[in-house]
Amino acid sequence: MLVSIIIPMRNEEKFIAGCLDSLVQQFKNDEAFEIYCVDGASEDKTAQIVTEYASRDARVKLISNPRKITPIAMNLAIKKAAGDFIMVVGCHCEYAQDYVSSCLRVIQRTGADQVGGYMTTLPGEDTVVGRAISLATSSSFGVGNSMFRLTGPEQEVDTVPFGMYRKEVYEKIGLYDERLVRNQDMELNARLKNAGMKTIISPEIKLTYFNRSTFRGLCQQSFNNGLWTPYTIWLAGGGLRLRHFVPLFFALSLVIFLVATFIYRPIVIFLLTEISLYLFLALYFAKQVVMDKRESLLKVVWAFITIHIMYGFGSIWGIITIPFKFPNRNKKNIGKPLGDRK
Repeated sequence: MLVSIIIPMRNEEKFIAGCLDSLVQQFKNDEAFEIYCVDGASEDKTAQIVTEYASRDARVKLISNPRKITPIAMNLAIKKAAGDFIMVVGCHCEYAQDYVSSCLRVIQRTGADQVGGYMTTLPGEDTVVGRAISLATSSSFGVGNSMFRLTGPEQEVDTVPFGMYRKEVYEKIGLYDERLVRNQDMELNARLKNAGMKTIISPEIKLTYFNRSTFRGLCQQSFNNGLWTPYTIWLAGGGLRLRHFVPLFFALSLVIFLVATFIYRPIVIFLLTEISLYLFLALYFAKQVVMDKRESLLKVVWAFITIHIMYGFGSIWGIITIPFKFPNRNKKNIGKPLGDRK
């Protein structure tokens, strides 16, 4: 039983070695696996590090992705993959020692078409800001009902992070939509569900994700996530849930109330009420996640604000720019590669 693991990557010299170590050590020499590292024209030592691993273990392979788009990288490797099961994983994660075997155990026990686990979020760098961001992105207030970022029992869900698929899933519903620079996994998982297939999340499957460690990086990430919310709906017609649009509604309401105050001054009361209520909730939930930890309450609050405001305004900008960026949704236009992680 062969497992094919796919790692899209670009400029990941800080993370790729730890990621590969956490995967390779899960297999004995006689176990069947292959790892495809798909490099998007990295400008650092990412490809060199993978080449060194490949020289020691022929099951680690390097593929070039000059177009730099993540779903293109995934599709390149899927077409080469020989595995009965396929995993698409991220560089910014380290995986439990039994991650692959746990995925295999759960997918065979449940009969699911895809399985994955709950994700523990840690800072990419152990700083005050990094820890505050990791707390904010592990909170239901910060990320809504994104189950895999929280905790829970084994259950059926819409999507999981870095899951294991049966190979026939791709044969039945197709590959990743290469137009989607973001959200390509959620869109594919929506097709999976619409086809009557099942995704299971299990606490048996454990992984750690290393989040952004600066507010600049969090701004970049949140804005791009928000930007691709309307793009995804326009291009793919679905794949997202209500939680993906809540920041858009929040940001739009702030803009509408702000503009309206110049027309009718008393409306400022609604604007101030909304801001006050949001800050109260942000402080309340920040206090909950900081409880018993010596972390900065105000920095967690600022992380919440950054996530929600930048995501919301990213979505607004996406709506404004759709007619210029994707004038014809039926054409196979693709977006530009996202900027490197800050």
